Amino acid sequence: MDIIRAVDVYKIYDDNGIPVHALNGVSMSISQHEFTVLAGASGSGKTTLLNTIGALDAPTRGEVFLDDKSLANMSAAKLADMRLHKIGFVFQAYNLIPVLNALENVSFPLVLQGMPDKERRERSLAMLEELGIADLAHKRPGEMSGGQQQRVAVARAIAGNPSVVLADEPTANLDSVTGKRLLDLMQDLNEKRGITFVFASHDQQVIERARRLLTMRDGNIIEDISR
Repeated sequence: MDIIRAVDVYKIYDDNGIPVHALNGVSMSISQHEFTVLAGASGSGKTTLLNTIGALDAPTRGEVFLDDKSLANMSAAKLADMRLHKIGFVFQAYNLIPVLNALENVSFPLVLQGMPDKERRERSLAMLEELGIADLAHKRPGEMSGGQQQRVAVARAIAGNPSVVLADEPTANLDSVTGKRLLDLMQDLNEKRGITFVFASHDQQVIERARRLLTMRDGNIIEDISR
């Protein structure tokens, strides 16, 4: 079953009166439980496509569907609710809240979901434990290494039991050993929890892990390989 579907999606930006085509009629679908990588050079459109299917950005033309529901037909409130409950995000820059400790960062989306305090704390601690970073629970981002911060970001992304995790260059700020550990973790979550992962990356070690590789160039998907 397709969990994500893009149909003839264009994204055109205005650069001082000059139209820039970031996406050029992209059509693609991603099934549940896939471990997919959008690969390509900088400027190929992979991050724009990731942001579009994650409802962080709206297409200029075309439609995106999540669970067969068109994002174009959703109000801003419904889109926010969908992002909160259906999609987890992992960013290159971690995007942790600096004044909150690891436990509080993981708990933050659960607060927005309205989860009761006791359940929220138990869920967040369980996520940190599962990712092997329970000892960081009371440390703030400034007291952690890059790899530790990214693990907290992953814990936050999966705490709300999303259907999909979208990861934009998650290993870009990590050394190769730390990046490998993070990918091992994500692959394990994919296999054991059935979470669908979609990456945007040009990191070769991320590309090598892909069970499906979509290569992009100039806003188009030029190759689709399943392994």
